[in-house]
Amino acid sequence: MQVDTTRRDPGNEYDPFSEEHRADPHAFFERARGEAPVFYSPVLEAWVVTRHQEAVAVLKDHERFSVAFHSAVASRHTPETLAILGESPITGRALVRLDPPELTRHRKILSRTLSAQRTATLEARVRRLSMRLIDDLRPLGRADFVTSFARPFPGLVIGSLLDLPEADFPRVAAWSGARTALMYGEVPPEEQPALARGSLALEHYVLDLVERRRQELGDDLTSDLIRASGDEAAMTTMEAAATLRMLIDGGYQTTTLVLGSTVLRLLSDRRLWEEVVTHPDRIPAVIEEELRLDGPATSTMRRAKQRVEVGGVSIPDGALVQVMLSSANRDEAHCPNGETYDHTREPAAQHLSFGFGAHFCIGASLARLEMRIALEQLAERLPSLRLTPAQTVPYGKSLLMRGPGRLLVEWDD
Repeated sequence: MQVDTTRRDPGNEYDPFSEEHRADPHAFFERARGEAPVFYSPVLEAWVVTRHQEAVAVLKDHERFSVAFHSAVASRHTPETLAILGESPITGRALVRLDPPELTRHRKILSRTLSAQRTATLEARVRRLSMRLIDDLRPLGRADFVTSFARPFPGLVIGSLLDLPEADFPRVAAWSGARTALMYGEVPPEEQPALARGSLALEHYVLDLVERRRQELGDDLTSDLIRASGDEAAMTTMEAAATLRMLIDGGYQTTTLVLGSTVLRLLSDRRLWEEVVTHPDRIPAVIEEELRLDGPATSTMRRAKQRVEVGGVSIPDGALVQVMLSSANRDEAHCPNGETYDHTREPAAQHLSFGFGAHFCIGASLARLEMRIALEQLAERLPSLRLTPAQTVPYGKSLLMRGPGRLLVEWDD
């Protein structure tokens, strides 16, 4: 039998934390989808699923796959870091760590609080917050879009919804960022304990918030979550706190990343930006195509409950599985010309950037609302927005998330 010596094993090349991969992971996954759609990664000690069909099969199969939130990087944590994280009062209680049927109870309660209809009523508030940031930016003429808008904007929205003191916004954002870096990133050992303490501080903060709202309900998301619990199978204080921590993490990090990616794409091709400026009604389609092509959540983790075959590959019982959402979204079998940006697709290509099935992102409606309003306001009030020339856009070391860490922009006053 003749052996194809030109065929390489993607698993031996896959290094999600390398600078080259972070800058552009898509070429690697395009090749992997054709050569080895399911492969084993020695670096992660996990099986990697790259095609849309197999990704959906894993995500909807709760009988044979369980959620595995951050197991892929836990082995990189120092003993001191693990000891600090072990003091968590709410670990394991958030939706992202639950499987049906317990997950179903939590989602039912949270869905009453963050329904699409309810989110739509927040538009005026979100618009005011966006305008406030742009008012501060306009006289400057230039800025880092990430630090000046993409990062503070979702923070203002979440802080407003939770009715937090504005003085707390910076530290809540810092704690959330510390947690995200520790859970998803490659962090030097000497930096891990401080991040772990930040993560723990966030947990105690939201736990205290829930306890105070239980004593005196207000007009905020935390109080609504408590009210929505009702008397039957109500969330405990710990469960409500874990849910709020999840909403804060998601609200800060994912929206920040996708805002940066979207503005980078639009400004990189002046025709796209000018189309948004002159036809703001097309912004929802622009958002969906950007979510498909460069969504902030690049992957999600599962653990096999038994030996199972995926894409013709046998995955052992107990094995960790990384489902590559970003690769599945570009799969040519699911989306013709999937590597190409085209917001005029008819019909619009369905994507997995908010997950699939029971773990579909509960905050998707809010994220879409924030993104639409941000782009509408930027296009209307900063139509001359453009990229600062000769810059390199950095990307952070994250296993599950991706987006610009800095994006320098300019505009005419």
